Amino acid sequence: MYYSSLLCVNYYREQNDLILKSLIDTNININISIFYEKQDTYKTIKDLTYHIGNIGVELKDNNQNRQDIDIAAFSYNDAKYIRKEMQINNEEMYYMYIYLTVFSKDKNELEYLLNKIEGVSQSRGIQTRRAYFREEQTFLSTLPIMQNHNDVKNVTKRNVLTTGLLSTYPFISSSIFDENGIFIGTNIYNNSLVFIDRYDTNKYKNANICIFGTSGAGKSYYTKLLILRNRLLGIEQYIIDPEREYINICNNLEGSLFKIGPSSETFINVFDIRKESIEDDEKGYLATKLR
Repeated sequence: MYYSSLLCVNYYREQNDLILKSLIDTNININISIFYEKQDTYKTIKDLTYHIGNIGVELKDNNQNRQDIDIAAFSYNDAKYIRKEMQINNEEMYYMYIYLTVFSKDKNELEYLLNKIEGVSQSRGIQTRRAYFREEQTFLSTLPIMQNHNDVKNVTKRNVLTTGLLSTYPFISSSIFDENGIFIGTNIYNNSLVFIDRYDTNKYKNANICIFGTSGAGKSYYTKLLILRNRLLGIEQYIIDPEREYINICNNLEGSLFKIGPSSETFINVFDIRKESIEDDEKGYLATKLR
């Protein structure tokens, strides 16, 4: 398996949309790591005020060329904007770091995926840089070990306010997840896990499902998986098995097996009467049966 990483070094300051949405929707094998470091509000405002004062003096100096003046003015306005948001709108300032690691079994495919991600990122206003000579450090930073390597932090360091953090929210693709559901499979569009609680009457009209597939596609195997997962949750199940292919799973789960047929010792009592009527406000169950 070959790996290569990208560093997100800059992006639009004003983001009204989720900047990672296009990357996640590509369905490319990619690991994304985002680190946030909250800054002390009092110290940040103090430093910004000092910075604004220094740049204000430089802007009054006419000895600088036009390019320097434009850069200083941009930095001056940025600092005033951040200080205003923190003082008036109670914003917090963070340092943010974003790393992308792409992997593939083929080098040519890996290069193709890198070019594609770079193109998608650029279209979303994200400026990326390949992690040349820092591949190992970036790869470690995208592993789930909470390690933000110092060798790549200085390159990707970007200040952002609280509202800007919303644009990096990663869980943006449509997903189906019921809190008490069982694992059904994966979403073919974004590989998210699908959990469904078919017995949630507040969400679904009934618990009916249909399973379709060609011969040998795995319909029976899938059905047995559902039976096992329902059993783990303690859900009582009844299986009608004309072809007797569920006998082994019934025995392994210590279930009860009933054989129903003309010569079977097990039969259904069609005259069985419930202890209570299933109808509302009905107490005479025998009268209900006689109707």
